[in-house]
Amino acid sequence: MGTLNLLKGAYTGKVGATVGSKWKNKSTVRTYSKPSNPDTPAQQLTRNGFKALSSFVVLFADLIKRLTALDTRGMSVRNAILKINSDQIAAGALTAADLIVSKGGLPLVNGFAGTIAAGLATGTFTWDKAEASTVSDKAVVVVIVVDKANKRAFVGSALNSAETISIPGPYQAEAQLDVYYYLLDFRGSSKVASASDYKSVTAPAA
Repeated sequence: MGTLNLLKGAYTGKVGATVGSKWKNKSTVRTYSKPSNPDTPAQQLTRNGFKALSSFVVLFADLIKRLTALDTRGMSVRNAILKINSDQIAAGALTAADLIVSKGGLPLVNGFAGTIAAGLATGTFTWDKAEASTVSDKAVVVVIVVDKANKRAFVGSALNSAETISIPGPYQAEAQLDVYYYLLDFRGSSKVASASDYKSVTAPAA
């Protein structure tokens, strides 16, 4: 139902075959057209993809707020990650190994390996120190461990030069863990990073 504003001589909402609305603070009138079908197969696929990625990324997005160089102006870390993975959203499903959680021009982290200790209390992750003129002594390696099945995530960072980090759990026995890692460096008040990489790690039996 439309609403008439007598003082402004304008109306909002549907009146007959027209719709009153605002555009750039001006009152406008347009012809009413029946909304298109909001549940086409393509739209269903996109919604499924958004749900799958969002429920996965939300497990760790808040944990890396200060450990990301993604452009988050006007958006959350979660939405920034979803934005750069729009191809997976359009495909309708999450492929964890292909998920991008960091972008940038710094060297990739090489020689990465990870193990979960017996007892499941900690995870130990190692890498080869990145050495390049673009990498400062302040650079850190960020490690994100995601347990999708048990809906939890663990995050840690350590100096690039340390070549190792222990990230406390507890981890679930025999859990299939999706591990993401990238280099993060600091330029005054700004941050730069490498592209993220991926490793699958399986926790031991209890």
